Amino acid sequence: MNEDRLKLSNQKTIIHQEKRLSALKNLMVYYKEVSETVIGPFIILDKNLHVVTANLAFYQTFKVKKQDTEGKLIYELGNYQWESMELRELLERILPKHRQMSNYSVTHDFPFIGHKTILLNARQVDSKQLILVAMEDITAQVNLKHDSDEMTANLIKQRDRLQGLNDAKDEFISLASHQLRTPATVVKQYAGMLSDGYAGILTKKQMAMLNIVYESNEQQLEIIEDLLRVARVDAGKVYLEKSLCNVAEQVRAVISQQAILFKDRGQNVVVIKPAEDVMAFIDPKLMSMVIANLLDNAGKYSLPGGQVTIAIEQSDNQTIISVTDNGVGIRKKDHPNLFKKFSRIDNSLTNSVVGTGLGLYWAKKILDLHEGSIEVNSAHNKGSTFIVKIPFEPISDSRQKFPVT
Repeated sequence: MNEDRLKLSNQKTIIHQEKRLSALKNLMVYYKEVSETVIGPFIILDKNLHVVTANLAFYQTFKVKKQDTEGKLIYELGNYQWESMELRELLERILPKHRQMSNYSVTHDFPFIGHKTILLNARQVDSKQLILVAMEDITAQVNLKHDSDEMTANLIKQRDRLQGLNDAKDEFISLASHQLRTPATVVKQYAGMLSDGYAGILTKKQMAMLNIVYESNEQQLEIIEDLLRVARVDAGKVYLEKSLCNVAEQVRAVISQQAILFKDRGQNVVVIKPAEDVMAFIDPKLMSMVIANLLDNAGKYSLPGGQVTIAIEQSDNQTIISVTDNGVGIRKKDHPNLFKKFSRIDNSLTNSVVGTGLGLYWAKKILDLHEGSIEVNSAHNKGSTFIVKIPFEPISDSRQKFPVT
C-alpha cells in the first residue's frame, strides 16, 4: 500500500514538473519572440544571472556571437565588460527585493565598439525565475549633455567677464562725466559773464567768437548729461514718481520748449488729439523728456519746411503717443540698431546733427520702467513714425516709486 502511494506521489510530481517545464518552454518561446520585436539590445537571464537568450540587436550592437553568449554569466560577457561592483549590487541584492531596476548606466570601453554608456532596465518575471534586461546606447546623449554643460559653463564665464567689463565701463563713464561737467559748467558761467559785459564791452568779432565757445560748451554739457542719464538708468538709480497727468498738456509744454528750434528750421508741429482729456499714470518729468527726444529727432532729421505730427490716442488699456515726420527715414536694416546704446544711424543728415546715440536707448529704458513700449515704422526717404504705448493703471496706484530693474 505504501509503495503504491509513493509511486502515485512520484507520478504526480513528475507530471507537475513536466507541466512546469512545458510552461517554462512556452514562456521562453514567448519571451524570445518578444525580445526579437524590441529594437534595442535585449537579453533574458535565469535566476542565477546566466544568459538564456538575447535578441539580434544585442549581438549586432556588442559584436558578439550567440555561442559566446548563451549560458554565460552576465559578468563574463565580452571579456568581462559587464563586470561591475555596482551592477552586482543591483542584480544580486536590489533587484530580488524590488523585482525591477530602472535607468542604471554602465560606462565602459567595450572591446569592439569602443567607449560607450549603456542604460539598463531590468525586471524579474515568472516568479523570479527569469530576468528581462533591456539596453539602450545613450552615449550620444551623455556626450551632448557633457558638451552642453561645458559650453554653458564657458558662456557663464564669458557673460560674467563681459558684465564686469560693462560695469567698469559704466562706472568710468559716470565718473568721467561728473568730472567733465564741473569745468564745462564753469566755462558756461564765465562765457555768460563775458557776454554780459562783466569784463568790458566786446567787439562784434569777439562776441561772435564767444557765441561759438558758448554753443560748443552747451553741446558738451548736453553730451555729458546724456552720459550721466544713461549711467544712472543702467546702474538702477532712476526711479519713477508716477502721477495722473494730462498727456496733451505734456506734449504742448514740450513743443513750447522747442518752438524756437522749429521756427528757425521753418518747420511746423501739428497735434492731433481727442476732444476729451487724455490722462495717463506716468512720471511727468521723465515722460516729457521721452517726448522731447522724439520731437527733437523728428525735427533734426527732417528738411527745413517740413512738418511733424504728434497724435494722442487712448483706449481702455493704454495711451498711445505717435510722432510722425516726413524726413529722411530709416532703412529697414537699421531698425534693430535704433534702441541700442551709442547707436547712430547713417543717413544724409547724420553729419550735420550733433548727438551721442543715447537718446532712443534712454527713452526705451524709461518706457520699460513704465511697462510700456516704443516701436518705429519707417522707410528710407519716406519719413518715420515712433509709437509710444503706455499701459493704463488704476487711480489707486497714482503715486508710487518704482526702481529700475
